[in-house]
Amino acid sequence: MFITGASRGIGAATAKKFLAEGWQVAGFYVNNRVEDGENIKYYQADVSDERSIKEAFGKAFLDYKRVDCLVNCAGVLEDKYLDEYNKALMQKVMDVNEVGVYLCTKEVIGKMEEGAIVTISSTAGQVGSSDPIYAATKAAVVAFSKSMAVMLAPKVRVNCVAPGLADTDMGRFGWSQGEFQKRAEMIPLRKIASPQDIANGIYFLASDQAAHITGACLDINGGYVLR
Repeated sequence: MFITGASRGIGAATAKKFLAEGWQVAGFYVNNRVEDGENIKYYQADVSDERSIKEAFGKAFLDYKRVDCLVNCAGVLEDKYLDEYNKALMQKVMDVNEVGVYLCTKEVIGKMEEGAIVTISSTAGQVGSSDPIYAATKAAVVAFSKSMAVMLAPKVRVNCVAPGLADTDMGRFGWSQGEFQKRAEMIPLRKIASPQDIANGIYFLASDQAAHITGACLDINGGYVLR
């Protein structure tokens, strides 16, 4: 399986989950270099750069010969109000969170005979947030995934996961420890998701246990957003 954003947070937890389930993993990172391990190799790739994706994915294809699952996990959060954005910063967020998903998906579909694609969205993409650019990119990948679910059926299933607050660098961005913990009080289950909680949902959608699920968005938010 291929996973972007594999060097930390939800991506790293997801790579670990797939390894534990016996998969071979190709992990892609942009800056945080990770050493190869048993059944996992890492490749440097900037998902906002089409040439970089083609080169990195090309190397992984040579090493693994096939791909049965793609997890689009790479993402960025600027945590800004609209008036704090300029056009260049908007474009950066859209290029990583949105265009990167399109490009990575486009790169594997011709080589994936069957399997699953799972993309990380967010509760922000469902109900909005104080950062409207981030929220918009996360809403866009849901619509993209639904479209691809129809186009790639019946051989490839395409789904999303929409995490709520998670205990990652991105989840903690801009919050003190005390503020971060207080946010748990807003969640009906009274806990903040661990990266492993999200990874379990991603793996479920990629596995045969979800063999009749496509075009769906799995909410993993402790009840914070109920639809």
